[in-house]
Amino acid sequence: MLPKGHRLNLRTGYRWVSSGKRIESDLLKLRLKYQDRNLEPRIGIAVPSKVFRKAYQRNRVKRLVSGAFEKLYPRLTKGIYILALPKVRVFEVQSVEVEEDLKKVLSKEGVINDN
Repeated sequence: MLPKGHRLNLRTGYRWVSSGKRIESDLLKLRLKYQDRNLEPRIGIAVPSKVFRKAYQRNRVKRLVSGAFEKLYPRLTKGIYILALPKVRVFEVQSVEVEEDLKKVLSKEGVINDN
């Protein structure tokens, strides 16, 4: 799980980011918004109970997406706020596939630094 300082926490934060740029991949819908370029990136994961009915499904999806973001977090550009909305297919795949999908879509948008 991402540390508290790296997560979006309040409903207002989620709403603010949800008005940003929309990107879609095979497994995730992402919303991106920039704030101050000196701030650390912040990540929010919204798992709707309408899509994932059971708690164990929502928990697994959160773990998969959070794990992918943990591995990519040091490479994210400063000041980016990301809201991830998992699609139904995420529940059926392995963590490596989620990470590859996320890396592909974020690098295409220029959000990942290639150091």
